[in-house]
Amino acid sequence: MDIYLPEQKIAFEFNGLYWHSELFKSNNYHQLKTDKCEEYGISLIQIYEDDWLYKKNIVKSRILNLLGLSEKIYARKCEIKEVSDNKIIREFLEKNHIQGYVGSIHKIGLFHNDELISLMTFGKSRKPMNGNDKNFELIRFCNKLNISVIGGASKLFKYFIKKYKPKEIISYADRSWSKGNLYEKLGFSMEYKTKPNYYYIINGVRKYRFNYRKDKLIKEGFDKNKTEHQIMLERNIFRIYDSGNLKYKYIN
Repeated sequence: MDIYLPEQKIAFEFNGLYWHSELFKSNNYHQLKTDKCEEYGISLIQIYEDDWLYKKNIVKSRILNLLGLSEKIYARKCEIKEVSDNKIIREFLEKNHIQGYVGSIHKIGLFHNDELISLMTFGKSRKPMNGNDKNFELIRFCNKLNISVIGGASKLFKYFIKKYKPKEIISYADRSWSKGNLYEKLGFSMEYKTKPNYYYIINGVRKYRFNYRKDKLIKEGFDKNKTEHQIMLERNIFRIYDSGNLKYKYIN
């Protein structure tokens, strides 16, 4: 491990994109390292090079929060509001969430002195059971940089449950950063661990594989007889794998 804090049982790994790509690491390398640390009761935080280069403020804020060094504001001192202005949502997520902006249906925020300091977003479940429109996905949750809102997640989640009366809610915890503790506090149950996800390294940044599917590559003129992976390798574009996710479900 690159850094280990024995009193907190927290470790950090810095993953350079080239040296941690498929050229040098197996598909499950990062996941196995996370699993092994958990066997010893250690929370392993895996920081990827592009996040450190381009989202350093967010990474530092998350580390401060893990170490209990963030500024603390109590949720009882905050006002809860739904936010309809998508520009505000996009800006807040891009500045404060490591995975950035993604669209959602319900956006619920906590405001302190009229400033948005905590946000939770929900969308319809990707695969609703039997077409049930009461199934949702908790998509994003984050606080403003360097702030910890005590009781904030619980207050936002309870508001959503009370108002929208969902039947089920699913969500995914990124194992590069999380052991899922927050979900368990909210009443979710862990269903399973996913396989590692892969990204393509494009100009020193990880890009989600969705935009490099075989059907899209064929439309761009690449050989239909080759796999997505073969096409990308021939272009000297390599994959990098993460630690996978934890899938959680809440049943109301």
